[in-house]
Amino acid sequence: MTAYSHSKLSTYENCPQQYKLRYIDGIEVPEAGEGIEAFLGLRVHEVLEKLHKELILSRLNSLEDILSYYRTQWERNWHGNVLILREGFTKNDYWKAGEEAIAGYYRRYHPFNQSKTLATEHPITFDLEGYTIRGYIDRLSHDGRGGYEIHDYKTSGWLPTQDQVDRDRQLGLYHMGITEKFGDVRAVRLVWHYLLFDKEFVSERTEAQLKDLKAQVVSLIRTIERDSTFEPKESKLCDWCEYPEYCPAKMHEAEVGKLPPNKYLKEKGVTLVNQYAALSARIKELKETQIELEAERETIAEAAVAYAEQRGLTKIAGSDFYLKVAEQMVLEFPRAGEDGREALENYLKETGGWEKVSILNAKKVSKAIDDGLFDQKTVKTLRKFGEEVSKTSVRLVKKHDEEE
Repeated sequence: MTAYSHSKLSTYENCPQQYKLRYIDGIEVPEAGEGIEAFLGLRVHEVLEKLHKELILSRLNSLEDILSYYRTQWERNWHGNVLILREGFTKNDYWKAGEEAIAGYYRRYHPFNQSKTLATEHPITFDLEGYTIRGYIDRLSHDGRGGYEIHDYKTSGWLPTQDQVDRDRQLGLYHMGITEKFGDVRAVRLVWHYLLFDKEFVSERTEAQLKDLKAQVVSLIRTIERDSTFEPKESKLCDWCEYPEYCPAKMHEAEVGKLPPNKYLKEKGVTLVNQYAALSARIKELKETQIELEAERETIAEAAVAYAEQRGLTKIAGSDFYLKVAEQMVLEFPRAGEDGREALENYLKETGGWEKVSILNAKKVSKAIDDGLFDQKTVKTLRKFGEEVSKTSVRLVKKHDEEE
């Protein structure tokens, strides 16, 4: 049976295609390098794990011991593929940030007697409506009276809001797992340590909130298991994806991006897009010209009417054509959004005239079915009028617009 985790669920939410490539197809790609932020996070986690793991055996490391261990782990694990992408920052800048974060944490909680640590990097597995949920708790502690704490260490350079942590799914799931595992759970506190800011966030979940979270997760898992297409979801996260050469939305760009300029412009796909774009631009120009010409023609028409009225004419002669000028009574109705429009529509519906003047929008019928706007009996009848078909469309999009 497939097991799910917060990370796995988040991958699907960010991009179903990435989920498929990673967890279903199991595609492994060469390591492109480790970001300095991830490297820093691992080193800080190792230090705090050592600190609290040894506290279980009543050994309290000094701040000097902990910082010495941090330096050792940093130097032991440093390698040439650690990437520093932020301009102007160095390896030493990140190292110092980690040292200050550890020192701040140590001073804030020393002598670490707020609660008793039960485990660090604690694996948690539990059942949720027949689905297996897995994860790792950075640190699990308790107060001996049924009060449990789930601690999570963060070394990210941004702070969440209280509302965001109150809606956090990961620790909410861990709350469920701990409640299932231990029989004496009276209360659970979820604690986030944003170490670079020396900031702590605490959240507690009600039974109603846990019930809602459970329903959301089960619904998401069922959506994943029903999915047969795993459509790519393009966003700024694509820049960090390891599968551009496998993704149907990115593979062509990745492929032609490696070509020299002379071959790039001759590649069939590039040629087709460029031709399509050129024709679309030409059509746009012609439409703009049409609008201008129609406005100019309307101006001439107004001048012709004035000329005919002044001369008492019903027909004006030109070189090859005539302009006939006739006055007639035309019945106009209020347009959408104008006063009286709603009353007009209601009257037509009441008298049975609506069907004679309205136009059926097939797309709206299909969308209404998808949105659950019809009952099952109506949907069953409507489906008899339609046919499920596969349709492919093309749409021209500028690259800059796509990234936004």
